[in-house]
Amino acid sequence: MKLPAFLSKPRWQSKDAAQRRAAIAHDNDAELVANLGRLAREDVDPGVRIAAARRLADPGIAQTLSRHDTDATVRSQARALWLDLLTGTHPSAPPLAERLRLLKAQEDAELAERIACHAPEPELRRAALEQVTRPALLFERTLADRDAGIRLALVDRLTDEAMLERLAERARKSDKQVSRRARERIETLRIGRGDDTTLEQRARQLCERMEQLLRVPGHADAERELVAQWAAIEAATAPTLRQRFQAARNLLAASREPAPPRAAPAPAEEAPVEAATPAPANESVEATPGADADAVVAPLLAQARFAASLDEAQAARRQQAEQQRALIGELEAALRECAGALESGQTVGAHAAKARSETLRRRIEAPLPKALAALLAEVDTRYGELVRWQRWADNQHRQQLCEDIEALPASGLHPDAVANKVRDAQAAWSRLDALEGGSARAGDLNRRFHAACRAALAPAQGYFRKRHELRQSQAAGIRSLLERQGSLAEDSEDWNTIINLRRETVEALRGLDRVEPRERKALAQALKNGLTALDARIARRDAEIERAKAALIAEAENLAETMPRGAVAAARELQQRWQRAGHGRRARDQAQWTAFRAAVDRVFGKLDAERAERSARDAEARQQAEAICVELEALAAADAPPERGTFARLQAAWDTLRPRDEALARRYADAHERLRDLARRQERARRHARYQAWLERYRLCRALETSSTPIGQAREHWSAAATSDIAAAALEARFDAAQAGAPLPAPDADDAQRDLLVDLELLAGVESPAEDRERRRTRQISRLSARMGGGATHGPAEELASLLQRWCELGVPFDVAFDARLERALLAAVDTLP
Repeated sequence: MKLPAFLSKPRWQSKDAAQRRAAIAHDNDAELVANLGRLAREDVDPGVRIAAARRLADPGIAQTLSRHDTDATVRSQARALWLDLLTGTHPSAPPLAERLRLLKAQEDAELAERIACHAPEPELRRAALEQVTRPALLFERTLADRDAGIRLALVDRLTDEAMLERLAERARKSDKQVSRRARERIETLRIGRGDDTTLEQRARQLCERMEQLLRVPGHADAERELVAQWAAIEAATAPTLRQRFQAARNLLAASREPAPPRAAPAPAEEAPVEAATPAPANESVEATPGADADAVVAPLLAQARFAASLDEAQAARRQQAEQQRALIGELEAALRECAGALESGQTVGAHAAKARSETLRRRIEAPLPKALAALLAEVDTRYGELVRWQRWADNQHRQQLCEDIEALPASGLHPDAVANKVRDAQAAWSRLDALEGGSARAGDLNRRFHAACRAALAPAQGYFRKRHELRQSQAAGIRSLLERQGSLAEDSEDWNTIINLRRETVEALRGLDRVEPRERKALAQALKNGLTALDARIARRDAEIERAKAALIAEAENLAETMPRGAVAAARELQQRWQRAGHGRRARDQAQWTAFRAAVDRVFGKLDAERAERSARDAEARQQAEAICVELEALAAADAPPERGTFARLQAAWDTLRPRDEALARRYADAHERLRDLARRQERARRHARYQAWLERYRLCRALETSSTPIGQAREHWSAAATSDIAAAALEARFDAAQAGAPLPAPDADDAQRDLLVDLELLAGVESPAEDRERRRTRQISRLSARMGGGATHGPAEELASLLQRWCELGVPFDVAFDARLERALLAAVDTLP
């Protein structure tokens, strides 16, 4: 790509994920819009994928990302987008027909519930509610849905009578149709299970409605509906109600007959009601063509109602008589039970039976039979004696209870122990009252006992207040925990927080004994509800992880069967996806991991032989490479240079092996570098040998000139010393002169020697003595002027050789200290040479 085209590349193709997200959010490039689907599915950055999905607003892509994307956040946000699109709350939601089609193709309970609650179109909500089976949500939508038809249809789907009762009561003022339909539904359910009371009420209502039709014109449809409803319950209704309904139907049929002529009396045998009483002989019913139908129907209807009322009154009297007889029988049984309890000494049973007999006696209105009255008198006498004896014994027990409670303040017991003893004593006191059946009260003892209880509990009030504060603090902590549970977003993916909340909830349930008893039930229920909700979230997440891992297992098994090209890379990619899938239930995770590991091992198992062979080859190559390194290190450690061709042979062998061991590669490179450094040092020493040879001969010459070495020894060393091409003739002449005993300083050579020493020090880069600093500055200026004037220049090696040549030609140094300066500058100059 050319540089201008590269620099003008659009933002959505940038390597920076932030740039791509900004481009997707704001740019309108046609190529970008065309690639939104690919970006949503394939981009490496999760933020870019979800941004592209939101910009595209395609239900299919959103659903795919919500199920198969590797990032949990993307899955969560894509699912929220998918729900909004299918619900119709998203600005770019598909048309209603498309959403209806997509809904029918789904089996997602959460989707159906979301649409049922939030979809703006009633048709879509109705279709979603058909998939909803949760009674609680149906109940909620029956009260909250905006469409009256949907609300009424939902009432017919409810089958729980208690729920219908609550629905009817809650909708009593806000939605009378729903309330009425709920009560009708309750009635239908009760009739269906054979409830006699409901059947009778329904039959009476149908009778009354049929009778009301006599005064309502145009009632054919209503009559058919009533007849159909009656047919459903007719077999289970009482005969009197069947007669009443049939009489009303007959009267209704008679009201539709044409009126007879004015002069003709109404024949008695044409009375429309078979069960009604005939009219008196001296009375007749006449009708004029313009008379109201009520003139004909009303008397007949009144007769039917009168007959029904008589039947009902007689039935009521019979029912009341049967109830009284039953009460008398129950009273006799209770008295005999009381007598038996008195005989056997069972005071509790006697009290209970006597109380029941008193209740029954108040409900009986008729006089008692003589035998039963005698039995009642006998039981009353014996019961009175029992009460008196029991009162005496109970008072003795009460006295002991008072003494026990009065001794508690001085006992030194723990406040809880004191409270338990007081509570036990109060329970025993209440049992005594219950045994006496409330027939007596222990006046002074009662006051004494309660005063003793207050006195015993008074010292413990501080402890109880402190415990109450602690319990309130614990309750406040639980309420705070419940608030945090409530504030947790429905689509939250913060599983660490969710797990911690669940752990805290379990701990709070276990610690409910540290809360006030009257608050425990409500808090326990709230905590259980919260725990259930958290468990549901965790279960949904575990199910998603289980599904994702099941898909990975299927892919791994298919990979093991087919073994395509690149199977190893595919298996490793599956392992990475497995790690990203997360952790679900431990047992299920372990089982799935075993299956997945077996499938992946089958992939890698087929490569074991090749891996073993490759390992053997690598080991052999490593040994050979190590041998090369050892040989190369030995050559690098030797003083003499290697034989010709040895290094090339080792390099070729190393290139053939190409070992992958980094340590060996570093070892080889280090030995190689040391060998090359040895060669460079040897070459440099060879080049600089001429200077060392000159220095050695110059030292021998100076030793002879200064008479520090015998002539014979000096001559022997001179003959053995290496020769040098630098000032060879001048040195030879000086040595011969020194042998002859004629080495004298050259006249007027001090300045020249100092100039040469300064030039040599300048060449070597070393400092000159203080007395020659001005000379050095002058020499520097002179050299610079010569160089700038175009004078001939020499390299450092040639210049050094020239300076040494001139030094030898100047003769013996005027100052012995010049030798030290010369040697120091020479060695420094040689070190600077390449």
